[in-house]
This record gives sequence, structure tokens and C-alpha cells, in this order.
Amino acid sequence: MRVRSFAHAPESIGLLPVSRDVSSVVSTRDDPVGTCQWTADRPDSCAATFADDERPASTGTAIVLPIRPRSAYVDGVPLFCLAGEAVLAWNYAGLLAHSDSRVPIYGLQASIEPRTIGDYAARYLTEIRRIAPHGPYQLLGWSAGGFVAHEVAVRLRTAGEHVRVVLLATDPAAATPASLSGDRFARLLGIDLGTRTRDTPANRSSTPPGTGTNAPVGEVPGDRSAPLLRTDVTAATDSCTTAAAINTALAGTIDLSGSDLDHITDLSAKAARMVTGDRPSWLPGELAVCIAGREPDGTDRVDPAATVRNWRPYVEGAVTGFVLDATVDDLIAPDLLPEIARILAMTRPSARATC
Repeated sequence: MRVRSFAHAPESIGLLPVSRDVSSVVSTRDDPVGTCQWTADRPDSCAATFADDERPASTGTAIVLPIRPRSAYVDGVPLFCLAGEAVLAWNYAGLLAHSDSRVPIYGLQASIEPRTIGDYAARYLTEIRRIAPHGPYQLLGWSAGGFVAHEVAVRLRTAGEHVRVVLLATDPAAATPASLSGDRFARLLGIDLGTRTRDTPANRSSTPPGTGTNAPVGEVPGDRSAPLLRTDVTAATDSCTTAAAINTALAGTIDLSGSDLDHITDLSAKAARMVTGDRPSWLPGELAVCIAGREPDGTDRVDPAATVRNWRPYVEGAVTGFVLDATVDDLIAPDLLPEIARILAMTRPSARATC
């Protein structure tokens, strides 16, 4: 495995093999008494509310996921991880073992209310400022979440804050990201259900497959011979079956219903669509982006360094791209997170240039 860096000069650094082991996501930790005890193996362990309609919910599905909350013992520069169309930020729990134990880590998850990248940025910025009123900050965003992380960084740096920002599989010239199907949601958690993704309006990219030079980002190749129309009964049955399989694979640590899974795929579709037609704001300072070096089918991506060139018009300072020997979905796979953590650590924080 390799990672290639594109900035002023290429360099080679090591990369851990990519695998999809859900045990790498399941983490435990010791927190001071009185802090939230959420862990990836106990997602319902903290009381919270949905930000959208004030219904009781678990912290595992709330807009802010406290992976390693701030405390007297956890007082470093906070890291905010944006889930994008993955909806839930549970995967980022894998960073616990590969980051400084003093660094607070929070996931920022999908929500019903925001409709645009700007809306999401404003909503997340409110939560970020509530947790840490002043910088410095660290931002990490995957796919559609990367565009939101970029916009949050723009607003924080414009306000004079120092921000370290790393984007994962985020390219302003790429096709609209594909939203999640239930099966792909399971795969992002490291669970292979052994089934293919159905081609339905709920899980297709708004960009037709096969257009342009590359397949849509996140497109999962599959059998296109299945009927495109399903009855509500069939859809509900599929959702319930997939949810039950996920619950079984996670050994009963969560209780996901078919309606929960439908809600997740709906939020994913909304998050993916907001990228369409978006033009990134001009970012003061520098930007780092991790680029998938492989297409979803595992073949080499043609000219991955194009992502760096595509970001160049929207960034004041240097744009550094790290091309990883992985697919888009692999960039948040448990065993790749150590490399992501290392790239994040070597990325310089920056702010708006002063006159």
C-alpha cells in the first residue's frame, strides 16, 4: 500500500493495509466520572435529544456524537469529524486508538433541517462554538461532509481562528456523491451482508451512472438487472431484513429498525444532493485532501492528482493531496484510520492571512 503526496514535491510514506473489521470500530475507554460514556459498542449509552424535533434519542444518532468529550483530562485542540452522506459518524471512533488521548473528538452527523452546504455549516458551527467557543480547531470531513468542513473552515478562518482541515474523498469537480443504500451503510460499518445494492431512486446518485470519465463518487457497482420499481411492502421488508442483519452482526449492541434504516438512507440522499451545483467558497490559508487512488471496483483511478488542481481556485495557500491506495468508502474504513490520523497530525493549522 502507498500514499502519494502532491504539493510542491511528491514524497512517499507508509500506509497500513485496508480491511473492514467491525471490531476495529468497537472501542472502549475510561473517562473521568460524570462524562458521557458513549462508545461505538454502546451507542445508546448517553441521553440526548434529536436536534430537529426534540424527540428522545440516543447520542449515537444525535447531531453531535461525543466520541471523546472535553473534560479536565481531555483539553487538547478539539477534532470535529463530519459524516456527510454516511449520516452517522460512528466510524470515527476508530481514531481513539490513534490520536493523542488529550484530544477531544466529536462526530457531526446528518440532520433533517439543513438543506444546503451553507445551512449545514451554520448549524455545525453553532455546535462547534458551543463546545469550544474559541480555536484552534481541527476538521475532518468525508465526501459531502468534506464540502461542509471546507465551508466551516472558511467561516472560522475568516473570523481569525486557526484551523487544521483535512478532506476525505472530496473533489469540487467530481460527480454528485451516491447516497447510501442499507447494504452500503452496513459496509461502511465494516459489515458485509453478502447482498448487492438495489438500483432505486433512494440510493442512486443524481448523476446517471456511466456519464463523464469516471463513475460517480461512491457508486457501488452492482447488478442492474433488478426491477427499478418496488412496492412499499417489498421496500419495507428489505429495510427490516437489512436492519436485523446489522443488529446481528453487531452482536445486539444496537437495536436498528427498518424505519430507522429508511430514515438514515433518506438523510443520506438529502446530504448527497446538497453537493449538486455547489461552488466552494474561497478558503484563507491551506488545505489538505486525501484522495481515493482506486475506483469503487478496485481499479486504479486515472489522474488522482486532478483533485488537487480542482481545489486550487478555491484556496489561498497550498493544497496538498495524499493519494491513498483505497476506494472512497475505504477512506473511513477502520484499518485506514491510523493513516488518516497521521496525515491529520502532519497537516499545519492555518488562519486568514493578516495584512
